[in-house]
Amino acid sequence: MSLGGLIKKEFGRIRSDRRTLILLFLIPIILIVIFGLTTGVGPTKFFTAAIITRDDMPTYGDFPSNSSQYDEIFISIMDNNSTAWDLHQYFNSTNEVEYNMAYLKCYNFLKDEKVDIFIVLPENFSESVEKKVNPVLFYYIDGSDLSAVSAVEVALQEPIGLFRAEADLIANFSIMVPYLEFDVPFWESQLLNYALPLILPIIILGTTMNLTSLSIVSEGPLPRMLITPTTKREIILSKLIANSVIMFLQSTEIFIMTSFFGLYSLGSLFYFYLALVMIGFCGICIGLFISALSPTEQSANQMYLIMFIVIVLFSGNFLPPELISPAMQYIINILPLSHAIPLITDITLKGLPMSLNHILFLNLNSLIFVVLAYIIYKFKKLEV
Repeated sequence: MSLGGLIKKEFGRIRSDRRTLILLFLIPIILIVIFGLTTGVGPTKFFTAAIITRDDMPTYGDFPSNSSQYDEIFISIMDNNSTAWDLHQYFNSTNEVEYNMAYLKCYNFLKDEKVDIFIVLPENFSESVEKKVNPVLFYYIDGSDLSAVSAVEVALQEPIGLFRAEADLIANFSIMVPYLEFDVPFWESQLLNYALPLILPIIILGTTMNLTSLSIVSEGPLPRMLITPTTKREIILSKLIANSVIMFLQSTEIFIMTSFFGLYSLGSLFYFYLALVMIGFCGICIGLFISALSPTEQSANQMYLIMFIVIVLFSGNFLPPELISPAMQYIINILPLSHAIPLITDITLKGLPMSLNHILFLNLNSLIFVVLAYIIYKFKKLEV
């Protein structure tokens, strides 16, 4: 059978697999429409807090006089003047019994995710301010989300800075106001454009892997192919060409749909399209490797699922880098999503040209997996 006949046969196999084609073309449309029709949702994060003030409790030692005027100022700033905070509730504790009851309520607020943090103002809060001593704040935060912990701690600097200015505690104090350099304008589709660098590589890689993960193993016996002078190299090449054509169609569909729903790209649209194609081609090569390695269709589906989960989890976007060992970081840097996601981010949000490092590793992944697929298939015993 000629190469053209093999390609035609592969197109017939793909056309008969309607479930995969629906996943390949419909899932991207659904997600792009959902994200594209959602407005707002920029990078600014709003947090909710509860406050317990113990400032009305008597103080002793270095703070014999009892004052409680500055806790009200801090509470007012959290409630009315802070752009990143919303005050859920505050409690004024005048004794330990009231404090314990307020603490239990705030703890339940935190557990029920009604607040992101609750703050305790100590007994000597106002007295410290009057003596020009920096007061101490105690705050309790949900530590199950490490990224949220960092975001809350940064956002907390705003009300603290405003309070210090109000209380005249600005000696040797600098207020840092961040400026978002690579943000998406509010009049653009922010949710779509912030989500694209993450969801597009995952969708394209996952669906193209699924497209080819059964392409070899589903063939079964190949008596007709092997009667004629057809080499296994031609069989692999025909599957690579046919599935690449389908992948080009998917990339074109995604490019058109994202443009229609408000794609915001500071970089070249051609680079953006080219990045989609390279990610899709990498997924095809990984799928061919899975199909060549698997003895049955069931094992191919299982291996596809395992590999896809591993690639997504160790993409560098779900596990904090500080929790990953250097050896594991080296493995992450080899996997395709650790280069696909930054590649799309650099092009769309930063306006940078295509990174040679990311291109090299993506194409190297494709080359390694397609070569491994050919080697495994070449030495694989086929029933004839």
